[in-house]
Amino acid sequence: MEAEEAVKMGFTESLACKMAEKLNKEREGEYIDYLKMKLGFEMLLINLSKMVLVYGAAILFHLLWQTLIMHGAYFAIRKTAFGLHASSSLMCSISSTAMFIGIPYLCEQYIRFNNIQVGIIGLLATLLLYRYAPADTDKFPLLGKERREKLRRATTRSGLLIVFTALVIPSPTVKALLLSGILLQVMMILPITYKLLKRSYNNYENYDAKNV
Repeated sequence: MEAEEAVKMGFTESLACKMAEKLNKEREGEYIDYLKMKLGFEMLLINLSKMVLVYGAAILFHLLWQTLIMHGAYFAIRKTAFGLHASSSLMCSISSTAMFIGIPYLCEQYIRFNNIQVGIIGLLATLLLYRYAPADTDKFPLLGKERREKLRRATTRSGLLIVFTALVIPSPTVKALLLSGILLQVMMILPITYKLLKRSYNNYENYDAKNV
């Protein structure tokens, strides 16, 4: 019976359940504590599996350091700018692998930026980050004006730091990777992207309206 339930819920969720049950039993926690730990373990396992997939492919295609640089720039913005998520874990895995392998490959082989281009593109990207970050989703609305302003400022600082880093690093490939990381995240927060994918934008407004 347990085996059948594990198959129905999936390996990741099943493993997260077992880990949460064991830890909750040791801590003598309540059911709500179990649910919180289950969600946390599930997100951790999902993200780890995606990292293994992406970086495994990067190693296979000899693009490990290129993927690390682009992913690092992307994550530095993503952690405060937020933005769109894929509609499913499978789609996220596929799109992440395509983007973090395909774009570094193009940067390594074809895309080159000089400092003038870095300055112009970097300034435009930073202005877009300041204008549109942070961007939420229907499942994760960003409530609180002060919180959003704090995230906006942090995102802008991160963008400027990455652009400055790209300006001082001599390698054209590294410049392209850093800018690509920023530009990819900019795409994830633009209203036009939400509209094209038929996703709701500024979801926090629904909650703010209820509190008026």
